Amino acid sequence: MKTIKKYILTIATLASLFISGCTEEFLDIPPAGKVDELSFFTDTTNIDLMLSGVYNTFLYKENCDVYDQYRWWLGSVASDEAEAGGDSPTAWGEGYSFDDHTYTAEASILKMIYGSMFNGVSRASQVIEKLPEAKQMAGAEMNKKIDVRLGEAYFLRAAYYFILTRVFGGVPVVDHILLPSEYKTLPRGTVKEVYAQMEKDLLAAIPNLPYESEISVNDKGRVSKGAAQALLAKIYVYESSYYTYYGVNDVRFGAVQNRWKEAFNLCQEIIHSGEYELVGLNGETYDTFWSPTTNGFRYLFSVEGNNNRESIFAIQHIYSTGYSNYSYGCALNQFVGARALLRKDGSFPTQNDHAWGFWVPTHKLFDLFDANDVRRKVAIGQSPDSITGYPGDSLFGQVTVSGKKESGWFTVANTIYQATGLENFKYEIGPHNSMIIDGGFQGNTQNMYYIRYADVVLLGAEAAMMDNNTGKALEYFNLIRRRARNCGDGIHPADLTGTVTKQEIMDERAREFAMEGERYFDLVRWKEAEKEIGGSRMEWWENNSSFNGTTVRYEEKNNFFPLPAIETSKNNYLKQYSGW
Repeated sequence: MKTIKKYILTIATLASLFISGCTEEFLDIPPAGKVDELSFFTDTTNIDLMLSGVYNTFLYKENCDVYDQYRWWLGSVASDEAEAGGDSPTAWGEGYSFDDHTYTAEASILKMIYGSMFNGVSRASQVIEKLPEAKQMAGAEMNKKIDVRLGEAYFLRAAYYFILTRVFGGVPVVDHILLPSEYKTLPRGTVKEVYAQMEKDLLAAIPNLPYESEISVNDKGRVSKGAAQALLAKIYVYESSYYTYYGVNDVRFGAVQNRWKEAFNLCQEIIHSGEYELVGLNGETYDTFWSPTTNGFRYLFSVEGNNNRESIFAIQHIYSTGYSNYSYGCALNQFVGARALLRKDGSFPTQNDHAWGFWVPTHKLFDLFDANDVRRKVAIGQSPDSITGYPGDSLFGQVTVSGKKESGWFTVANTIYQATGLENFKYEIGPHNSMIIDGGFQGNTQNMYYIRYADVVLLGAEAAMMDNNTGKALEYFNLIRRRARNCGDGIHPADLTGTVTKQEIMDERAREFAMEGERYFDLVRWKEAEKEIGGSRMEWWENNSSFNGTTVRYEEKNNFFPLPAIETSKNNYLKQYSGW
């Protein structure tokens, strides 16, 4: 994606054209000089530059990327599939609060997500308002490009809003450039009201966007028609889930409707388009640092696999050096890689030989897989086990011995503090890790999925099940099983026979999207979070007498996170949900 990445590098110099409506000063980028806005938007290069600035919101960092912290802390650690990890039980105190559900409205992670996502909404709204004006001064060819870029802006506004609604539920609905007088008077919308705005944006985007196959190599990573369709299908599934499991009398959701059939039809349209595929469905292999014959599922989570045929929309990353709130690389890989590796000279591993060991899988997730399901091996790493005789998993990393860096293949080691004894393996990128390249932790080049084709297939199976289309539900469900099987031993997991049930969907989504930040939001929409999380115990508590009898307390209020306190303090019309 050379073109859009090139523009990301220079966006800060012109960002002042659309940075209005930021909720926090730390998101502001200082202006580099005044430019006539209408003239600016009639220049092809400048239009691309400004759209890259809308994409650029996904790159915002406070140490680690905002998008990845949203997936890591809120979408995963808050659920039953992962724990906080790190070098001690509460190494990242605020992050740990999402593990045991003791977080408050003061949490800086919530403030960061709310502020940065609304920053993205504001940037997109600026472009959406300005580009139609520019069309009046442009020729036919230029107008075609403006329409495509408008489609991208509409999608991105909906994409930022989807994150906001998953995290907070209803939020203020903003479809224009805000006036200063509006900031302190915007009320909180219902989930349905926000969804209605997202649906409107996506329906405006779809006709103007190109198919994935029509996007040039240099523009890979830009929004496609399939991306807008996929997000709209996912919104329909979420709305239908809230309708089905919470009903129409919950004030948080508003007038949600049954849209299972619409969701299924849209998923089927994407599936029949032929634009995407389940990578490795027929046992294809790929050349990566892991192996010249890497299975398709592992390939999905490699730098070599960036912008593969399963990637519908992903956050793009390029190598960068240094430290910045808007660096172009990804920091996640260093935060969540295995903490220690067994040294070849037999010396004892230190706790930060390799990476920092946050976001670790639970044994509840581990046990959900068939032992021979390749997806478990890709998602979860294990150290040697003297009881079972398991030799331990290996990765390409770096250790320091006698003051010298040694890179190569090492076995994962146990550390002094064991959160769960398991490691997150979906973000191990070996020699591509920027810590190995130059000692910087924000320069990694693995793209991070916003939505991949497997999600469309499983959402289609779920929507078909809910619409009593048992044949299609089973067909799509088993496509996911078939890919996993052909990427592994050719036997496991076996096809499902009989009828697809809600429990089968729940379990298959947990396996397919393990450690990708989907689990918590799935549990909430299914109204299963209290059952799966409430009353549970974190694994590291078991060996700490201070936590005897302690369990996680989960209440209805925890279905959505509290609005940041700084936002409700500035706007008396913005109210917390009951319990917060």
